[in-house]
Parts: sequence; structure tokens; C-alpha cells
Amino acid sequence: MDMEVDEEVVLHPMQTEKAFTPTPDYSDYKEAFASTGTPLVIDNGSWQCRAGWATEDRPRLVFDNQMAKFRDRKANTSNTYIGNDVYADVLARSNARSAFDGPVMCNPEIMEAVLDYIFIKLGIDADRIAHPLIMTEPVCVPHYNRNLMSELLFESYQVPSVTYGIDSLFSLYANGPEKSKDGIVVSAGHHYTHMIPVSQGKVHLEHAKRISYGGEPASEYMLKLMQMKYPTFPMKMTTTQSESLLINHCYVAKDYLGELASYEDPEVFKTKDRVIQFPFVAPVVEEKSEEEQARLAAKRKEQGRRLQEQAAKARLEKLIQREQELEQYNGLKNSKTTLKKAEWTEQLKSMGFKEETDLDAAIKTTDAAIRRARNKELGIEEEEKEPPTFPLVDIPDEELSELDRKEKKKQRLLKASHDARMRAKAAKAEETAYQEALARQDAERREKEPQKWLEDMHAKRKELVDKIKAKKQLREQLSDRRSHASQLRMKSIAALASDAPPPKRRRKGQDEDTFGQDDEDWMVYREISREDDSEDEEEANQLNEYEQQLLKYDPEFLHEHTMNAYTPKNSFLHYYTNGLGPYDPSIGLSLDQTYQLHLNVERIRVPEVLFQPGITGLDQTGLVETMQDILKRFDKQARDRLVQNILVTGGMAQVPGLIDRLDQSVRSILPFSPDQKNYSVRKAQDCLLDGWRGAAMVARDSERMNKISVTRQEYEEYGGSYIKEHGLGNAHS
Repeated sequence: MDMEVDEEVVLHPMQTEKAFTPTPDYSDYKEAFASTGTPLVIDNGSWQCRAGWATEDRPRLVFDNQMAKFRDRKANTSNTYIGNDVYADVLARSNARSAFDGPVMCNPEIMEAVLDYIFIKLGIDADRIAHPLIMTEPVCVPHYNRNLMSELLFESYQVPSVTYGIDSLFSLYANGPEKSKDGIVVSAGHHYTHMIPVSQGKVHLEHAKRISYGGEPASEYMLKLMQMKYPTFPMKMTTTQSESLLINHCYVAKDYLGELASYEDPEVFKTKDRVIQFPFVAPVVEEKSEEEQARLAAKRKEQGRRLQEQAAKARLEKLIQREQELEQYNGLKNSKTTLKKAEWTEQLKSMGFKEETDLDAAIKTTDAAIRRARNKELGIEEEEKEPPTFPLVDIPDEELSELDRKEKKKQRLLKASHDARMRAKAAKAEETAYQEALARQDAERREKEPQKWLEDMHAKRKELVDKIKAKKQLREQLSDRRSHASQLRMKSIAALASDAPPPKRRRKGQDEDTFGQDDEDWMVYREISREDDSEDEEEANQLNEYEQQLLKYDPEFLHEHTMNAYTPKNSFLHYYTNGLGPYDPSIGLSLDQTYQLHLNVERIRVPEVLFQPGITGLDQTGLVETMQDILKRFDKQARDRLVQNILVTGGMAQVPGLIDRLDQSVRSILPFSPDQKNYSVRKAQDCLLDGWRGAAMVARDSERMNKISVTRQEYEEYGGSYIKEHGLGNAHS
């Protein structure tokens, strides 16, 4: 992989927190809506809530569906923030909660606070809400949860009527009421992706399918990928930031595996790699004036002088101490002639010596240390050491005393050690001379036959590289216990442990199997499983020498061709993390690079889960296989009508390339038609707001609203889970 340095790198800034956008307040309620009975439309999503009047084209309120309630201990106040106002306060962001568990509303207290917020922002200042309400709900919502919402609306707000519907079906209606009778709605929502078939105006929820992957799981997956990719990143990445990466940088590849393979091309990689720059504060480097620098230099010089004086004083004290010790040792040595033997031996032991020879060794060592210290102070170089002498080695034992015989044994050991060192030194000198001779011969051959010399050098390098690779491959195979090489090794161990297999029963008098009782037996395992580290190091040094010679004398042999250079497999891992810019391992990353994320394969991997849920471990089928399963449940005529109107809506539908990939993939599950395209895959006009727009279009049809709305009287009679079936909502069961 020949990498080129990209001088101009486009940085994409990342915000640490979500920007605060205040929700506007409206004051035209009394003049425009107070006595009109205009329906109120609420798209009550688990991610965002959209609310407004049915007579308008767009919702007046769009905010994140959340609430933060906490007590500020410093100010001794209780604070409540709703929607986007949560991002205006640090404590509110950390205490934000949602009324939803997945897509289902489970917390009426938070939901009531959100509804209060909606009505206050719309300017409704009344004891009750005197407007019909049309609200979205998730697919196949449990009766208990719908009952919670109905009870909240009818009992707390005393609304005259409520109509429930599914947001994706409202989106289908908004993208062509005449086409909403037949089709398949692919709703890529915040938590899940649903596929709902509609045939001849009837919603077939019994054939609807769900894939447990949506905007929130995709954001969490992106966050986990970044955490694994950058385990030492200096900042903590949040789900809001991973959501921003998903929305702004991800796309769906037409051919996932082909796209991944193309990333190995540096030119393609440069166009696909996105560098995300997190904010950071550079350390302030104070520039000192020349006077300040001179003052600091003088201060450092003075400190160095003081340290030198302290060291000299310490050396002098140590020299005086050694001179005193030497004087004591010599005094003890000279007192041997004047004191009795018992008294002198007692003084010898009191000074820490066992024998007179220990005293002589201490005198010799101390005297040498004093001499070296004095020479160092006077700047006198030490004279070369004379070779040691061993006078007692050649004298027969009969002519020596007991102490001399002991000294003779020590001299014999010292002489053997000295002779061994001399032999090793001579052998090393001979080896150095031999290597120098070989180098001279090699240089002469290189000058006479340069081409032949290069060919031989390349051949030697190739042979050594093949040998190292073979060893590496064998080592990888031995690490797998199921591999053939590992099994052969175990057979060798068994054969070495015992020449013949042990009998099933050992008869009396037979020798016992004692393999393993001796430590040397276990060396069998070590010799088989352990690689010869010294041999590997020698081969690595030899290879490095060959490559250095080729780098010096072969202009076609570059650093990229060496064994230690990055290969296409592991070099991509480096550039996958750090990009194509210049990188020096000895220096490391710069400060701004430390706060950068490189987004490349994650751009297609995260949305690819919609087509291959197994990437994240989901035991489910992807979009195409799920759609194929739905189509199999209808007859041919119904299938032909359904595939003519495949609508993709929801937040995840905004990911670029999703419609093209789905259009291409659906072709593979349909019969071949050479004349014309027999299916249609399209994206909603506004994937986020079409659910609200479709509900508003239904609300403007007063005659239809009267038929599908649940009145307060019907609520009291049938209960909170009661709904009226229509082509855009759940079924009543």
C-alpha cells in the first residue's frame, strides 16, 4: 500500500454539547384558535415531539422529547426543564429523562409535563383543552400504555376527542393519499425499523415485521466502535456526538464488501476518510525575554556549581573515612607481632574479619580505592593494570603450609578464570579479523561485479525472509490446538515421554511410570514448544544487515520493501486509525492529532446493519430478506401492487445511499422483467415531518375525523384502550 502524504486535510469540527435552540412562544391563540375547534396534532415520538395546528403546513413546535427535574442545592431551588431547554443547563443535561421505554410511553408524569409544555408554548391558557386531538403511537402498542395516555388526555385535560394513528402510515398518506391504499412502509425510526404492508386500504399488522435497529442503536454502535478504535482518547465521547457522526458522515454503500476493499487504495481512502476534530485548549507557552533567559541560565549555572561542590565535599569525606579505615587495618596488621595470638584474633573478629587473609584483602581494596580517588582529584590517568600473577600454582603442596595451600586453591581458580577470559578475548579478536576480511572480500566483489553481487544479496535476503515467514506461520499454527501442526507436536511429546504406550493394568513387579518426577523430564515440553529466541534474533540481525546493504547500494530497493516496513494488511490498520498524514513513531502524534477521530470504514459499517444485522450480533434478517418474507404472505396480484409503492420514512431514511441500495437489492427478490421496472422504491418528501403532515391532512377532513375519533363518552363506556380502526392506525383487539 503506497501511501502519499495529503498536505490539505479537511477537518470537521465536533461540538462537545448539543447546541441550545430555544422553543418559541406563541400568543395568537385567542385571536386565531380559541373558539374555532381546530384539531391539535401531536407527533409524539420517543426522540422528537412535533406539535401544531391542523390548519398549518408545518408543526409550530419541534423539540427533543425529554424532561429534566432536579434540585439546585446551592440556590435551594427546584428546577424543571422540558425539550430543548434541557441543553441550556449543565445540571439539566445530566438529569434528562424520557417518558418512553423504547418507543412506548411508560411514564405519565413526564408525559404530562411535556403536554403542559406544549399547551403553554402554543399559548393555550384555559382550564381544559377544547380541541380534538390527533396523536401518533407506536406499532402494536400495548393496551395498558394506550390506556395511560387516554386517561391522561381525558381526565387531566378533558379533551373532547382523541384519534390515534401510526406515524409511518401518516407519512404514507402525506406522500400521496391516492397511493396510500397499497404499498409497503419501511419506517426506519429511532429505536426500531418496521415494515408494514398496506393492501387495498387495509393495514395488515399481522404481517408487519420489526428489525431491532434504528437511530439510537446505530448511535450506540458508532460510539462503541469509536471507543474500541480509540481506547486512550483524551475526551469522553457522548451519544449525542456519535449521533452527530451518524447523521453527518455515514452513508450506505451499494456494494459493502467492494467498498471495503476499495478503502485499501490510498486515493480512494483519502476521499472517504473524515477527520473529526474535537475541541482542545493548547497549553500556554510563556515567551521569556533575553534578560529572563540569562537570569535563568545564571541560576542553573549556580545550582550546578553548588552540586559540584557538594559532590566534591562528599568525595573528600569518603576519602578521609577510607584513610582512617586503612590506618586501623594497618595498625591491626602491625600489632600481630606485639599482641598474643588470642588477643589479636579477638580484635580481628571484633573488626568483622574471620581470617587474616580477609584483613589483607580489605587493606588491598581500601588502598586501591584511596589511590584511585587521589588520582581522580589530581587528574592523573590510571596506569594499565599489570597482568595478575599466581606464584603458588606451580609450587608442590608438600612445600606449602596449610594457609598457603588454601591460597593456592584460590589462585588456581583465579588463573583458570583469567585464562578463559584471555582465550575468549583472543577468539573475539580472531572473529573480528575474520569478519573484517570477509567484509573486504565482499566490498572487492561488489566493486568488480556489482550486478552479480546485488543478485546474490537479493537471493540471500529472499531465502532468509522465507525462512522467517515459515517460522512465523508455524508459530501461528502451533497456537491453535486444533491445527495439524499442533497435533503433530503433541504426538511428538507423547513419543518422547514414553517409547511404548503404558499397559492398561500394571502387573505386580513391573516398573512404575516415573516420567515427570524429575525436573529434566519437563524440559521435553519446553524444548518442543519454545522457539529458539537467540536464533531468531540472529536471523533478524542478519536480515537487517542484508537490507541495509541493499538500501545503500540498490537504488530500486526502498524502505517500503524492507521486512519491518508496513505490509498492506497491518499498514491499513495504522492509517485506518491515524490517517494518511505523516507520522513519526519516535515523536508520536501532535496535540491537535491527539484530539482527532478518523471516520472511514465506520461510515458504511454502521448503516450496513440494516441489511446485515448479524454485524452487531442481532439474530434477525435484514431489510431485503424481511421484505421478501412479507411478500411471500400475499398472492401475486397483491405482491404486484405492494412493490409498486415502497416508501422509506423515518430518521434513518435520511442516510445517503439507503434508497439506491434498497432499490438495487429489491430487484434481486422480484421476478425478472426485461420490458420495464416493475417496482418503485421512494423516500418520503420529509422523513421527519411527514408523519405530522399526514396526521394534519387527516385532521382537516372533519367528516373522516368524526368517524375515527374516540369521544369522551366512548372513553368512559369502553375504556382507555379503545380505538376505532382506520387505514392509518393500529387494530382494536
